Amino acid sequence: MRRTLPSTRDLCCFEAVVRNGSVTKAAAELNMTQSAVSRRLGYLEDLLGQRLFLRERLRLTPTPAARIYAETLHGLLNEIEVATTSMLTEGRQGGALTVGCLPTFGSRWLVPRLNRFLSAHPSININLVSKIRRFEFESEDIQAAIYFGPAVWPNCHMRYLMGESVVAVAAPALVGNVPLARMLRSAPLIQHTTRPTLWREWLDHVGIDTPGDQAGPRFEFYSLVIEAAMAGIGFALLPEFLILRELDAKALVKISDIAMPCSDGYYYVYPDRYRESHNVQVFGNWLFREMNAPDALA
Repeated sequence: MRRTLPSTRDLCCFEAVVRNGSVTKAAAELNMTQSAVSRRLGYLEDLLGQRLFLRERLRLTPTPAARIYAETLHGLLNEIEVATTSMLTEGRQGGALTVGCLPTFGSRWLVPRLNRFLSAHPSININLVSKIRRFEFESEDIQAAIYFGPAVWPNCHMRYLMGESVVAVAAPALVGNVPLARMLRSAPLIQHTTRPTLWREWLDHVGIDTPGDQAGPRFEFYSLVIEAAMAGIGFALLPEFLILRELDAKALVKISDIAMPCSDGYYYVYPDRYRESHNVQVFGNWLFREMNAPDALA
């Protein structure tokens, strides 16, 4: 018997408390009572023969050694969970697949097509998690992600899906019969928070020198940029495939026919530990076919 091997429940409680910074939050995550989590911490301290936390009133602060211990356990517990899930689903297909995706891409491109996947693979339950910034596979409960950016993601497989071009658009009321440079000075340039140099890149691409290219109202989501542009707040740079219905309805109009290809692209990303996952691979193959179909950007 391994006498220095703690209970996995004790380890899970300890790791969750350090990660959440709170017994209360850890208990809620683990579906346990606070007193039960506290008892587990006590068991682990007894086994290790040392205190893991400095207790100051109602606050627990992990010792430096405990913090390092928790960081090591986080990776090990994840590996145990993945291995167990793989064993439970051995020889079977289906179950849940949690995929991270960009909010506007998810609502405007992925969800309208998702029923095709669900109809072809009814045993796989898709859970979509949206976030504008990069996902962290080690700390977030996702198996794969649809990502826009450079082709760099350590310890992950990246499958190229498609590129992106952006066009300059505005509400019809802002568009006048004047030179483009003059028109752009008549209203603010709506900025996308995570792509702060996009206007500068587009202006260089079309050969216009307009001061204040990084000034203007800022929005984190493309969906908000679209709404702001339709409301006449200013000019916007947007991926054309995300605003086809607004262009068709004349709610937005292009102020230039020049589309700028972006250096980054869309990728399907998953950690090395999921390379043998049936669900991850099936969804990735479907996604690749959809993005390379004739109507992919329609």
